Amino acid sequence: SRVVVASSDTAYGPSEVLPYTEAMALEASHPYDASKAAADIIARSYWSTYGLPVAVARMANLYGGGDRNRSRLVPETAAAIIAGRPPVIRSDGSPQRDFLYVTDAVEAYLAILDLLEDGVGAGEPFNAGSGVPLRALDIVEVMCRLAGVELDPDVRGSGVPQGEIKRHWIDSSKLHRLSGWEPKVGLEEGLALTLDWYRAHPEVLAD
Repeated sequence: SRVVVASSDTAYGPSEVLPYTEAMALEASHPYDASKAAADIIARSYWSTYGLPVAVARMANLYGGGDRNRSRLVPETAAAIIAGRPPVIRSDGSPQRDFLYVTDAVEAYLAILDLLEDGVGAGEPFNAGSGVPLRALDIVEVMCRLAGVELDPDVRGSGVPQGEIKRHWIDSSKLHRLSGWEPKVGLEEGLALTLDWYRAHPEVLAD
């Protein structure tokens, strides 16, 4: 059996040195981030202790159709565009994230599974992301432009929300070097596909 554990780039914690690489220590300082770091460490311990072929995928911020969590930026912005209201931003819009379209994430998981099948990567972490830092305001601007609407965001925060990291993005060169994986879906294409999905499934975003 092969196991790939879904983790997050937030497991690294706040850092002045970016992008994150797999060689960096996990220094999570918030509860959600710490939960990811703990699962990451426990998963890899099963390789060192029992020889279980397990690897950890440290993913960027994933987006795409089917996400019902309106507290997340992309579903909230899609809901606002469909309803014709201002998208709500919980920060001041300046925090930077690395965004990866869902099908690229699936391909990354499969690439890691293939590496394990070939006897490569057991007990190791793998980053997967676009490597491009984008602000919340950037995402809202692109989605509104793609939808052909002008909506000023409803900015309800100041600075970074409590329990979140101001800037984080990742270096995926290890996974690319070992498997050839790289993102295939650019930001505008991914957001356009996401908007199309939500338009076709408005009940998902109903208040």
